[in-house]
Amino acid sequence: MITDQIAEESPLARQAQQGQPRLVAVRSRLTDLEQQARTRIRQRPVVAVLAAVGVGYLVARLVSRVMR
Repeated sequence: MITDQIAEESPLARQAQQGQPRLVAVRSRLTDLEQQARTRIRQRPVVAVLAAVGVGYLVARLVSRVMR
């Protein structure tokens, strides 16, 4: 009886196997986005730095307002 239960695939194991292609697709997409970001940073490093400073400033402003 117990061996029959062990022999059967659990629902979690089936879900994990079904999630594998999704995980591969997400990883592939993130790799593509990273490559695009690296290319843009190499093409326009000054713009990339200014964008990072601008985003940091906005995040700091939002956090300071939330903390009040």
